[in-house]
Amino acid sequence: MTLRAAELDDVAQEIARTLDGRAVQRVVQPDETTVLLGLRGGWLLLCADARAGRMHLVDKPAGTGEAAPPFCMLLRKELMGLPLRDVRVVPGERAAELVFAYEGHERALRLFLYGASAQLQLVADGRVLGAIGPGRRHPAELPPPRALEPAAVRRFPSENPSGAIAAHYAVVAGEAARAQAETQRRAAKKKLERLIAALTRDRDRARAAVDKRKHADLLLAHLAEVQKGAASVTLPDDFADGAPLVIALDPSLSARDNAARLYKEHKRLSRALAGIEQRLAEAHGKLERLERGDFVASPKPPRPARASGKRAERPPPYREFRSSTGAAILVGRGADRNDELTFKVARGNDLWLHTRDVPGAHVIVPTSGKPVDGDTLLDAATLAAHHSNARGEAQVDVVYVARKLVRKPPKSAPGSVTHAGGKTLRVRMEPARLQRLLASRVDEDR
Repeated sequence: MTLRAAELDDVAQEIARTLDGRAVQRVVQPDETTVLLGLRGGWLLLCADARAGRMHLVDKPAGTGEAAPPFCMLLRKELMGLPLRDVRVVPGERAAELVFAYEGHERALRLFLYGASAQLQLVADGRVLGAIGPGRRHPAELPPPRALEPAAVRRFPSENPSGAIAAHYAVVAGEAARAQAETQRRAAKKKLERLIAALTRDRDRARAAVDKRKHADLLLAHLAEVQKGAASVTLPDDFADGAPLVIALDPSLSARDNAARLYKEHKRLSRALAGIEQRLAEAHGKLERLERGDFVASPKPPRPARASGKRAERPPPYREFRSSTGAAILVGRGADRNDELTFKVARGNDLWLHTRDVPGAHVIVPTSGKPVDGDTLLDAATLAAHHSNARGEAQVDVVYVARKLVRKPPKSAPGSVTHAGGKTLRVRMEPARLQRLLASRVDEDR
Protein backbone atom coordinates (compact mmCIF):
# COMPACT_ATOMS: atom_id res chain seq x y z
CA MET A 1 0.00 0.00 0.00
CA THR A 2 3.02 2.31 0.14
CA LEU A 3 4.06 4.24 -2.96
CA ARG A 4 5.94 2.23 -5.56
CA ALA A 5 9.32 3.38 -6.82
CA ALA A 6 7.92 4.82 -10.08
CA GLU A 7 5.15 6.67 -8.22
CA LEU A 8 7.68 8.04 -5.77
CA ASP A 9 9.73 9.36 -8.69
CA ASP A 10 6.68 11.09 -10.22
CA VAL A 11 5.70 12.83 -6.99
CA ALA A 12 9.33 13.84 -6.32
CA GLN A 13 9.40 15.66 -9.64
CA GLU A 14 6.13 17.42 -8.78
CA ILE A 15 7.53 18.49 -5.38
CA ALA A 16 10.70 19.81 -6.99
CA ARG A 17 8.72 21.80 -9.58
CA THR A 18 6.46 23.32 -6.93
CA LEU A 19 8.70 23.91 -3.91
CA ASP A 20 12.29 24.16 -5.14
CA GLY A 21 14.05 27.05 -3.39
CA ARG A 22 11.15 27.63 -0.95
CA ALA A 23 12.10 27.87 2.74
CA VAL A 24 10.57 25.81 5.55
CA GLN A 25 8.27 27.99 7.66
CA ARG A 26 6.24 25.46 9.68
CA VAL A 27 6.74 21.90 10.94
CA VAL A 28 3.86 19.78 12.30
CA GLN A 29 3.81 16.12 13.38
CA PRO A 30 0.17 14.93 13.57
CA ASP A 31 1.03 11.34 14.52
CA GLU A 32 3.98 9.08 15.28
CA THR A 33 4.89 8.39 11.61
CA THR A 34 3.86 11.57 9.75
CA VAL A 35 5.46 15.00 9.34
CA LEU A 36 4.01 18.04 7.55
CA LEU A 37 6.35 20.78 6.32
CA GLY A 38 4.90 24.18 5.58
CA LEU A 39 7.04 25.87 2.91
CA ARG A 40 6.48 29.29 1.42
CA GLY A 41 4.78 27.75 -1.63
CA GLY A 42 2.68 25.04 0.00
CA TRP A 43 2.61 22.07 2.35
CA LEU A 44 4.48 18.79 2.02
CA LEU A 45 3.54 15.51 3.73
CA LEU A 46 6.08 12.77 4.50
CA CYS A 47 4.78 9.55 6.07
CA ALA A 48 6.79 6.51 7.20
CA ASP A 49 3.77 4.36 8.07
CA ALA A 50 4.28 0.63 7.48
CA ARG A 51 1.15 0.30 5.32
CA ALA A 52 0.52 3.83 4.04
CA GLY A 53 4.01 5.26 3.56
CA ARG A 54 4.10 8.13 1.09
CA MET A 55 5.11 11.70 0.32
CA HIS A 56 3.13 14.30 -1.60
CA LEU A 57 1.87 17.87 -1.61
CA VAL A 58 -1.17 18.67 0.52
CA ASP A 59 -3.43 21.58 1.33
CA LYS A 60 -2.80 23.45 4.57
CA PRO A 61 -3.76 21.05 7.39
CA ALA A 62 -6.08 21.89 10.23
CA GLY A 63 -4.84 21.98 13.81
CA THR A 64 -1.28 23.16 13.25
CA GLY A 65 -0.73 24.09 16.90
CA GLU A 66 2.53 24.38 18.78
CA ALA A 67 2.32 21.17 20.85
CA ALA A 68 4.87 18.82 19.33
CA PRO A 69 6.71 15.56 20.06
CA PRO A 70 10.54 15.50 20.22
CA PHE A 71 11.15 14.66 16.54
CA CYS A 72 8.97 17.58 15.46
CA MET A 73 10.87 19.90 17.78
CA LEU A 74 14.13 18.62 16.30
CA LEU A 75 12.93 19.40 12.78
CA ARG A 76 11.85 22.88 13.84
CA LYS A 77 15.29 23.49 15.26
CA GLU A 78 17.22 22.12 12.25
CA LEU A 79 15.05 22.95 9.21
CA MET A 80 13.25 26.22 9.92
CA GLY A 81 14.37 28.84 7.42
CA LEU A 82 16.27 26.42 5.18
CA PRO A 83 15.14 26.32 1.52
CA LEU A 84 14.51 23.06 -0.35
CA ARG A 85 17.39 22.57 -2.76
CA ASP A 86 16.98 19.06 -4.15
CA VAL A 87 14.58 16.10 -4.22
CA ARG A 88 16.30 12.83 -5.06
CA VAL A 89 14.78 9.40 -5.62
CA VAL A 90 16.83 6.19 -5.92
CA PRO A 91 15.93 4.50 -9.24
CA GLY A 92 14.05 1.26 -8.63
CA GLU A 93 13.95 1.82 -4.85
CA ARG A 94 11.24 3.16 -2.52
CA ALA A 95 13.67 5.64 -1.02
CA ALA A 96 13.92 9.41 -1.40
CA GLU A 97 15.97 12.30 -0.04
CA LEU A 98 15.00 15.95 0.34
CA VAL A 99 17.95 18.31 0.79
CA PHE A 100 17.58 21.64 2.58
CA ALA A 101 20.61 23.96 2.50
CA TYR A 102 21.66 27.58 2.88
CA GLU A 103 25.20 29.02 2.89
CA GLY A 104 26.92 25.73 3.72
CA HIS A 105 24.36 24.67 6.34
CA GLU A 106 22.80 21.45 4.96
CA ARG A 107 20.23 19.02 6.35
CA ALA A 108 18.49 16.11 4.62
CA LEU A 109 15.26 14.21 5.21
CA ARG A 110 15.49 10.61 4.03
CA LEU A 111 12.32 8.59 3.55
CA PHE A 112 12.50 4.79 3.31
CA LEU A 113 9.15 3.20 2.32
CA TYR A 114 10.08 -0.36 3.31
CA GLY A 115 6.85 -1.54 4.89
CA ALA A 116 7.53 -2.70 8.45
CA SER A 117 11.03 -1.21 8.11
CA ALA A 118 9.81 2.22 6.98
CA GLN A 119 11.54 5.22 8.48
CA LEU A 120 11.91 8.98 8.12
CA GLN A 121 15.35 10.28 9.11
CA LEU A 122 16.88 13.68 9.67
CA VAL A 123 20.53 13.48 8.55
CA ALA A 124 23.41 15.93 8.92
CA ASP A 125 27.12 15.45 8.18
CA GLY A 126 26.69 11.74 7.55
CA ARG A 127 24.91 10.90 10.81
CA VAL A 128 21.28 10.44 11.81
CA LEU A 129 20.08 13.14 14.20
CA GLY A 130 16.65 11.60 14.75
CA ALA A 131 14.08 9.32 13.14
CA ILE A 132 10.46 8.18 13.31
CA GLY A 133 8.70 5.15 11.88
CA PRO A 134 8.41 1.44 12.70
CA GLY A 135 11.76 0.43 11.18
CA ARG A 136 15.04 0.03 12.95
CA ARG A 137 17.76 2.54 12.30
CA HIS A 138 19.09 2.50 8.74
CA PRO A 139 22.57 3.67 7.71
CA ALA A 140 22.68 7.39 7.06
CA GLU A 141 22.89 6.85 3.31
CA LEU A 142 20.60 5.94 0.44
CA PRO A 143 20.63 2.44 -1.07
CA PRO A 144 22.18 1.84 -4.53
CA PRO A 145 19.92 1.93 -7.59
CA ARG A 146 18.38 -1.26 -8.89
CA ALA A 147 16.35 -2.41 -11.87
CA LEU A 148 13.02 -0.66 -12.31
CA GLU A 149 9.80 -2.43 -11.35
CA PRO A 150 7.91 -4.29 -14.06
CA ALA A 151 5.31 -2.21 -15.85
CA ALA A 152 2.02 -2.19 -13.91
CA VAL A 153 -1.31 -0.43 -13.98
CA ARG A 154 -0.64 3.01 -12.55
CA ARG A 155 -2.66 4.01 -9.52
CA PHE A 156 -1.88 7.69 -9.86
CA PRO A 157 -1.31 10.01 -12.83
CA SER A 158 2.34 10.69 -13.64
CA GLU A 159 1.74 14.45 -13.93
CA ASN A 160 0.84 16.24 -10.69
CA PRO A 161 -0.01 13.05 -8.75
CA SER A 162 -0.31 14.59 -5.25
CA GLY A 163 -4.06 15.16 -5.39
CA ALA A 164 -4.79 11.57 -6.41
CA ILE A 165 -2.36 10.22 -3.80
CA ALA A 166 -3.96 12.30 -1.05
CA ALA A 167 -7.47 11.19 -2.07
CA HIS A 168 -6.47 7.52 -2.17
CA TYR A 169 -4.88 7.52 1.26
CA ALA A 170 -7.82 9.45 2.71
CA VAL A 171 -9.99 6.48 1.68
CA VAL A 172 -7.44 4.08 3.15
CA ALA A 173 -7.43 6.04 6.41
CA GLY A 174 -11.24 5.97 6.53
CA GLU A 175 -11.35 2.21 6.05
CA ALA A 176 -8.70 1.74 8.73
CA ALA A 177 -10.64 3.99 11.12
CA ARG A 178 -13.85 2.01 10.54
CA ALA A 179 -12.03 -1.29 11.12
CA GLN A 180 -10.46 0.10 14.29
CA ALA A 181 -13.86 1.34 15.48
CA GLU A 182 -15.42 -2.08 14.96
CA THR A 183 -12.55 -3.76 16.80
CA GLN A 184 -12.91 -1.32 19.68
CA ARG A 185 -16.69 -1.83 19.74
CA ARG A 186 -16.33 -5.61 20.00
CA ALA A 187 -13.68 -5.29 22.69
CA ALA A 188 -15.87 -2.83 24.63
CA LYS A 189 -18.84 -5.20 24.38
CA LYS A 190 -16.82 -8.16 25.67
CA LYS A 191 -15.46 -6.05 28.51
CA LEU A 192 -18.96 -4.95 29.52
CA GLU A 193 -20.27 -8.51 29.34
CA ARG A 194 -17.45 -9.72 31.61
CA LEU A 195 -18.14 -6.84 34.01
CA ILE A 196 -21.87 -7.62 34.12
CA ALA A 197 -21.16 -11.29 34.81
CA ALA A 198 -18.76 -10.40 37.64
CA LEU A 199 -21.15 -7.85 39.16
CA THR A 200 -24.02 -10.31 38.94
CA ARG A 201 -22.01 -12.84 40.94
CA ASP A 202 -21.15 -10.14 43.49
CA ARG A 203 -24.80 -9.11 43.71
CA ASP A 204 -25.93 -12.69 44.31
CA ARG A 205 -23.37 -13.06 47.10
CA ALA A 206 -24.47 -9.76 48.63
CA ARG A 207 -28.14 -10.74 48.47
CA ALA A 208 -27.27 -13.80 50.48
CA ALA A 209 -26.51 -11.45 53.37
CA VAL A 210 -30.08 -11.78 54.64
CA ASP A 211 -29.41 -15.48 55.32
CA LYS A 212 -26.28 -14.62 57.31
CA ARG A 213 -28.29 -12.36 59.59
CA LYS A 214 -30.93 -15.04 60.09
CA HIS A 215 -28.23 -17.59 60.87
CA ALA A 216 -26.74 -15.23 63.46
CA ASP A 217 -30.15 -14.68 65.06
CA LEU A 218 -30.72 -18.46 65.25
CA LEU A 219 -27.31 -19.04 66.85
CA LEU A 220 -28.04 -16.52 69.59
CA ALA A 221 -31.47 -18.06 70.16
CA HIS A 222 -29.99 -21.57 70.50
CA LEU A 223 -26.62 -20.97 72.18
CA ALA A 224 -26.98 -23.96 74.45
CA GLU A 225 -27.47 -26.33 71.51
CA VAL A 226 -24.22 -25.42 69.75
CA GLN A 227 -21.33 -27.71 70.65
CA LYS A 228 -17.90 -26.14 71.19
CA GLY A 229 -15.52 -26.67 68.23
CA ALA A 230 -18.31 -27.78 65.87
CA ALA A 231 -17.87 -27.04 62.13
CA SER A 232 -21.64 -26.79 61.66
CA VAL A 233 -24.89 -27.01 63.55
CA THR A 234 -28.44 -27.97 62.55
CA LEU A 235 -31.15 -25.77 64.08
CA PRO A 236 -34.87 -25.36 63.46
CA ASP A 237 -35.75 -22.42 61.25
CA ASP A 238 -37.77 -20.35 63.71
CA PHE A 239 -38.44 -17.68 61.05
CA ALA A 240 -40.13 -20.06 58.60
CA ASP A 241 -41.72 -23.48 59.09
CA GLY A 242 -39.26 -24.79 61.65
CA ALA A 243 -37.56 -27.08 59.12
CA PRO A 244 -33.97 -28.09 59.97
CA LEU A 245 -31.38 -25.57 58.82
CA VAL A 246 -27.63 -26.31 58.61
CA ILE A 247 -25.39 -23.38 59.61
CA ALA A 248 -21.63 -23.48 58.84
CA LEU A 249 -19.42 -22.45 61.77
CA ASP A 250 -15.82 -21.52 62.41
CA PRO A 251 -14.67 -24.27 64.83
CA SER A 252 -12.13 -21.94 66.45
CA LEU A 253 -14.87 -19.53 67.59
CA SER A 254 -17.60 -19.81 70.16
CA ALA A 255 -21.26 -19.79 69.15
CA ARG A 256 -21.58 -16.16 70.22
CA ASP A 257 -18.46 -15.16 68.26
CA ASN A 258 -19.73 -17.04 65.22
CA ALA A 259 -22.93 -15.03 65.45
CA ALA A 260 -20.91 -11.80 65.66
CA ARG A 261 -18.95 -12.87 62.59
CA LEU A 262 -22.15 -13.52 60.63
CA TYR A 263 -23.58 -10.13 61.68
CA LYS A 264 -20.39 -8.45 60.46
CA GLU A 265 -20.54 -10.22 57.10
CA HIS A 266 -24.21 -9.30 56.76
CA LYS A 267 -23.42 -5.64 57.43
CA ARG A 268 -20.53 -5.58 54.96
CA LEU A 269 -22.43 -7.31 52.17
CA SER A 270 -25.55 -5.20 52.70
CA ARG A 271 -23.51 -2.01 52.32
CA ALA A 272 -21.85 -3.33 49.18
CA LEU A 273 -25.15 -4.31 47.58
CA ALA A 274 -26.28 -0.74 46.83
CA GLY A 275 -23.05 0.09 45.02
CA ILE A 276 -23.14 -3.19 43.09
CA GLU A 277 -26.71 -2.58 41.96
CA GLN A 278 -25.80 0.91 40.74
CA ARG A 279 -22.73 -0.30 38.83
CA LEU A 280 -24.73 -3.16 37.33
CA ALA A 281 -27.43 -0.79 36.09
CA GLU A 282 -24.80 1.50 34.57
CA ALA A 283 -23.09 -1.44 32.84
CA HIS A 284 -26.41 -2.68 31.39
CA GLY A 285 -27.15 0.84 30.14
CA LYS A 286 -23.76 1.10 28.43
CA LEU A 287 -24.24 -2.31 26.81
CA GLU A 288 -27.68 -1.34 25.49
CA ARG A 289 -26.30 1.88 24.00
CA LEU A 290 -23.43 -0.06 22.46
CA GLU A 291 -25.77 -2.57 20.85
CA ARG A 292 -27.86 0.31 19.46
CA GLY A 293 -24.74 1.61 17.73
CA ASP A 294 -24.12 4.49 20.12
CA PHE A 295 -20.34 4.04 20.15
CA VAL A 296 -17.54 6.47 19.31
CA ALA A 297 -14.12 4.95 18.71
CA SER A 298 -11.26 6.59 20.52
CA PRO A 299 -8.17 7.37 18.44
CA LYS A 300 -5.18 5.14 18.96
CA PRO A 301 -2.93 7.02 21.39
CA PRO A 302 0.40 7.82 19.74
CA ARG A 303 3.50 6.35 21.25
CA PRO A 304 5.95 9.02 22.34
CA ALA A 305 8.52 9.75 19.67
CA ARG A 306 12.09 8.96 20.57
CA ALA A 307 15.50 9.87 19.30
CA SER A 308 17.14 7.28 17.05
CA GLY A 309 19.10 4.62 18.92
CA LYS A 310 17.50 5.31 22.33
CA ARG A 311 15.11 3.03 24.17
CA ALA A 312 11.57 4.26 24.82
CA GLU A 313 11.15 5.67 28.30
CA ARG A 314 9.12 3.65 30.82
CA PRO A 315 6.05 5.28 32.31
CA PRO A 316 6.51 6.62 35.85
CA PRO A 317 6.24 4.01 38.63
CA TYR A 318 3.03 5.54 39.96
CA ARG A 319 -0.46 6.67 39.12
CA GLU A 320 -1.17 10.23 40.19
CA PHE A 321 -4.40 11.36 41.84
CA ARG A 322 -5.53 14.58 43.54
CA SER A 323 -7.00 14.95 47.01
CA SER A 324 -9.99 17.17 47.75
CA THR A 325 -7.53 19.94 48.62
CA GLY A 326 -5.59 19.51 45.34
CA ALA A 327 -2.59 17.71 46.88
CA ALA A 328 -0.85 15.06 44.77
CA ILE A 329 -1.22 11.40 45.82
CA LEU A 330 1.08 8.87 44.10
CA VAL A 331 0.03 5.20 43.98
CA GLY A 332 2.55 2.50 42.99
CA ARG A 333 1.88 0.50 39.82
CA GLY A 334 3.05 -2.91 41.09
CA ALA A 335 5.45 -4.73 43.40
CA ASP A 336 8.70 -3.84 41.61
CA ARG A 337 7.49 -0.33 40.84
CA ASN A 338 6.43 0.14 44.47
CA ASP A 339 10.10 -0.04 45.41
CA GLU A 340 10.97 2.48 42.71
CA LEU A 341 8.28 4.89 43.93
CA THR A 342 9.26 4.58 47.60
CA PHE A 343 13.05 4.63 47.32
CA LYS A 344 13.74 6.61 44.12
CA VAL A 345 10.84 9.05 43.71
CA ALA A 346 9.72 9.83 47.27
CA ARG A 347 11.71 12.13 49.55
CA GLY A 348 12.51 11.41 53.19
CA ASN A 349 9.82 13.68 54.68
CA ASP A 350 7.06 12.54 52.31
CA LEU A 351 4.22 10.54 53.82
CA TRP A 352 4.21 6.79 53.06
CA LEU A 353 1.00 4.72 53.39
CA HIS A 354 0.21 1.01 53.08
CA THR A 355 -2.56 -1.34 54.21
CA ARG A 356 -1.73 -3.08 57.48
CA ASP A 357 -0.92 -6.81 57.08
CA VAL A 358 -2.48 -6.88 53.59
CA PRO A 359 -0.57 -6.81 50.24
CA GLY A 360 -1.15 -3.63 48.28
CA ALA A 361 0.31 -0.58 46.56
CA HIS A 362 2.72 1.82 48.21
CA VAL A 363 1.16 5.29 48.42
CA ILE A 364 3.16 8.52 48.70
CA VAL A 365 1.92 12.02 49.59
CA PRO A 366 4.64 14.58 48.71
CA THR A 367 4.82 17.05 51.59
CA SER A 368 7.57 19.57 50.72
CA GLY A 369 8.22 19.63 54.47
CA LYS A 370 4.66 20.74 55.34
CA PRO A 371 2.12 18.80 57.46
CA VAL A 372 -0.49 16.72 55.60
CA ASP A 373 -4.05 17.90 56.22
CA GLY A 374 -6.69 15.48 57.46
CA ASP A 375 -8.69 15.36 54.20
CA THR A 376 -5.59 14.52 52.15
CA LEU A 377 -4.57 11.85 54.66
CA LEU A 378 -8.01 10.22 54.47
CA ASP A 379 -8.01 10.42 50.66
CA ALA A 380 -4.55 8.81 50.47
CA ALA A 381 -5.56 6.06 52.90
CA THR A 382 -8.71 5.39 50.84
CA LEU A 383 -6.58 4.94 47.70
CA ALA A 384 -4.18 2.65 49.60
CA ALA A 385 -7.14 0.48 50.69
CA HIS A 386 -8.65 0.45 47.20
CA HIS A 387 -5.33 -0.57 45.56
CA SER A 388 -4.84 -3.56 47.89
CA ASN A 389 -6.15 -7.05 48.49
CA ALA A 390 -8.60 -5.52 50.97
CA ARG A 391 -10.58 -3.89 48.16
CA GLY A 392 -14.28 -4.38 48.80
CA GLU A 393 -13.99 -4.40 52.59
CA ALA A 394 -16.12 -1.88 54.46
CA GLN A 395 -13.27 -0.88 56.79
CA VAL A 396 -9.52 -1.20 56.22
CA ASP A 397 -6.56 -0.44 58.50
CA VAL A 398 -3.89 1.69 56.80
CA VAL A 399 -0.43 2.47 58.22
CA TYR A 400 1.18 5.86 57.58
CA VAL A 401 4.71 6.97 58.41
CA ALA A 402 7.43 9.28 57.12
CA ARG A 403 9.17 7.73 54.09
CA LYS A 404 12.58 8.04 55.79
CA LEU A 405 11.44 5.46 58.35
CA VAL A 406 10.77 2.84 55.64
CA ARG A 407 13.52 0.30 54.89
CA LYS A 408 14.09 -2.39 52.26
CA PRO A 409 15.35 -5.64 53.86
CA PRO A 410 18.25 -7.29 51.96
CA LYS A 411 17.17 -9.96 49.43
CA SER A 412 13.49 -9.29 50.17
CA ALA A 413 10.78 -9.73 47.55
CA PRO A 414 9.82 -6.79 45.30
CA GLY A 415 7.59 -4.37 47.19
CA SER A 416 8.42 -5.91 50.58
CA VAL A 417 9.54 -3.31 53.15
CA THR A 418 9.71 -2.68 56.89
CA HIS A 419 9.09 0.55 58.79
CA ALA A 420 9.84 1.97 62.21
CA GLY A 421 6.95 3.40 64.21
CA GLY A 422 4.05 4.81 62.30
CA LYS A 423 0.35 5.21 63.03
CA THR A 424 -2.70 3.26 61.94
CA LEU A 425 -5.82 4.85 60.46
CA ARG A 426 -9.00 2.78 60.16
CA VAL A 427 -10.61 3.84 56.88
CA ARG A 428 -14.33 3.50 56.38
CA MET A 429 -14.70 3.10 52.60
CA GLU A 430 -17.00 5.78 51.22
CA PRO A 431 -18.13 5.14 47.60
CA ALA A 432 -18.54 8.87 46.87
CA ARG A 433 -15.03 9.68 48.11
CA LEU A 434 -13.49 6.79 46.15
CA GLN A 435 -15.34 7.75 42.98
CA ARG A 436 -14.09 11.35 43.27
CA LEU A 437 -10.52 10.19 43.80
CA LEU A 438 -10.53 7.77 40.84
CA ALA A 439 -11.94 10.53 38.62
CA SER A 440 -9.13 12.86 39.70
CA ARG A 441 -6.39 10.77 38.05
CA VAL A 442 -4.08 13.04 36.09
CA ASP A 443 -1.28 10.87 34.64
CA GLU A 444 -1.15 10.20 30.88
CA ASP A 445 -2.37 6.59 30.54
CA ARG A 446 -5.59 7.23 32.37
